[in-house]
Amino acid sequence: MISNLTGGLFKLKFQAMGTQCEVQFRTGSVEGAKEFRVAALGWLKNFEKTWSRFKPGSLLCHINAQAGLGPVEVTEGEEEVLQLCDHTYQVSRGLNDPTSFPLTRLWDEAGRRDALPDQGEIDEVKELVSWPSVEWGNGKVFLPEKGMALEIGGFGKEYAVDQLIAFAKKFKIADCLVDLGRDVSALGEPPHGPYWVVGVEDAREEEASAFRLAFTGKALATSGNGRRFRVIGGKKFGHIIDPRSGRPAENTLLTASCLADDCLTAGLLSTNACILGAQEGLAEIERYHGVEAILQRSNQIHYSSNIHRHVLGS
Repeated sequence: MISNLTGGLFKLKFQAMGTQCEVQFRTGSVEGAKEFRVAALGWLKNFEKTWSRFKPGSLLCHINAQAGLGPVEVTEGEEEVLQLCDHTYQVSRGLNDPTSFPLTRLWDEAGRRDALPDQGEIDEVKELVSWPSVEWGNGKVFLPEKGMALEIGGFGKEYAVDQLIAFAKKFKIADCLVDLGRDVSALGEPPHGPYWVVGVEDAREEEASAFRLAFTGKALATSGNGRRFRVIGGKKFGHIIDPRSGRPAENTLLTASCLADDCLTAGLLSTNACILGAQEGLAEIERYHGVEAILQRSNQIHYSSNIHRHVLGS
């Protein structure tokens, strides 16, 4: 659905990638708005069709089904996503391993049967988590062990945000805000500029904003275990898995919100922080020039050095 707001601003609302999405943008004509809508939503639809683990006919599901059996042919465009898998693995120093889906599956099953997996089960599944062992390139990809599985949930939505911003630039749209379920990127300025204002959800109170950030030319991503978790034996276990232990990440950090030049980087660093914990996660974020963050614990909030430049009212 596309609607025309004040100040020449168009709003596009839709459901994609398992979340509610919204794009606000300014262009000179209704026709231009429609062309951007068709191109952006067409790309998103094809991306989901190809890389969703929830669509049995997707390329991703085919790659996983062929694990230990034989290679799968991929196009040049599809191989770009494999390059992203490698990029995320390297940047996260292995904390975001695209082959960690068997661990996610193990803990999802544990949640359904309400029984913790034993250490032997965890160790067995951990053997299947190894992005460096994946054979890819030259138009093919092969998961060498039966039971291995790829999953791009660790960066897919953030990558899609960056792609929609790229589409906006391609269509000469100077002012645009892309929001794919808490993963946001801003370009140009809103009608009453000069910055887009985005709320950061309060990790302790649902549907409430803890901060409002003003920015443009940057992206914001939030990760956390406060809202998404499994309950096993009466105990909450977050959805983010630490591939080092094979268990859900356990620390006092509820959410990490990162502001970076692109949403992919923001998402990787915010997820990393949720695995590493507040102090180590913030130290990691501070290593990256131009990246800022707000990390929320139940009893304390941690800020990067220059985030207050973007916080309204600070």
